[in-house]
Amino acid sequence: MRRLETGRIIPACTSLSRFFFFLTICLLYQQALAQDRPPAKVLVSPVVRESLQDRIPLIGTVESWRTSRVASEASGRVEALFVRRGASVIKAQVLARLGASELLLQLKESEAEGNAALARLATARDDLKRAEKLMEASLVSEKVYREALHRLREMEESVAVNKAAQLQLEDLLAKKDVRAPFTGIVTRELIAEGEWVTKGGSVLQLTDASKVRILVDLPEKYVPDILIGTAVQVGFDAIPGEKFIGIIHALIPEGDRSSRLFPLEIYVENKALRIKEGMLARASFDLGQRRSVLMADKDAVIRKDGQIFVFVVAEGKALQQSVQIGKSKGDLIEINGDIQEGALVVIRGNERLRNGQAVQVVPK
Repeated sequence: MRRLETGRIIPACTSLSRFFFFLTICLLYQQALAQDRPPAKVLVSPVVRESLQDRIPLIGTVESWRTSRVASEASGRVEALFVRRGASVIKAQVLARLGASELLLQLKESEAEGNAALARLATARDDLKRAEKLMEASLVSEKVYREALHRLREMEESVAVNKAAQLQLEDLLAKKDVRAPFTGIVTRELIAEGEWVTKGGSVLQLTDASKVRILVDLPEKYVPDILIGTAVQVGFDAIPGEKFIGIIHALIPEGDRSSRLFPLEIYVENKALRIKEGMLARASFDLGQRRSVLMADKDAVIRKDGQIFVFVVAEGKALQQSVQIGKSKGDLIEINGDIQEGALVVIRGNERLRNGQAVQVVPK
């Protein structure tokens, strides 16, 4: 109750009734305005049912796929180092050369002996032909012929031995060149020009960066869900906004006893050499049981005043429907609420829609 200046007392409920009356008038006015407006043009997309798995993000570190300490097959002094740290090389490229002056002299000497042996071989062949003709004419005995044949065979053996010696020297000379075993990048220089390297000694360190290996620690509860050869999505903090496809290569069966984590190897192609060793990698795995969920286009979801909702088109009107969202899958997002599969939700033109507003669906 409240008292007026005239002294009359009126009930408080009278003011409350006026407030609700005014609110009703406003709502009716807004509905009238909405009915007078032309239908809003909107683009719609159906709610679909998809099979979804939980996506597990794991952090790992980039390592080189293949690294080799390139060793020398011979001993000697390093005469030339043709590449430096950071250089890109191809398979079989000469990286370093060892001194080989003594071998070169031996090879020249062997080549001279070989030429002399070939000359003696030619003479032996001529002698054999001559002895064969004379024996046919009964001018020499068969013994002379056999001696000529024996000398020819000796010369052939001599030429063959000399050829083998030359091949051996050429092989030793070839080993004086240290070559790249595969295409890669020089990451370390392990010896300098002028130093002596022994047979089997390391000269350079070479890394194959065309592919990288990522090591992540996998919780034991997901171990049964891992399939070798499965593709996973990988991102790198140093390469923002881009995703790469990795392949699960191996699951190491020896885990950490305290943390129950198992090392997992993922290989990622790196043809452009943008991924560097030591980078932080984030791998996303679709693991766990698959479940059937309803999904809608991400553009259909509206967040406003702490609410999450979509507009469902029914009988030419846009009806606001509250939803809860879940996992994403490409351009789709999981939705839960009083909504059915196949329902048409607005994905364009929903920014200024009002509940119950007339709409016109336009083709994509």
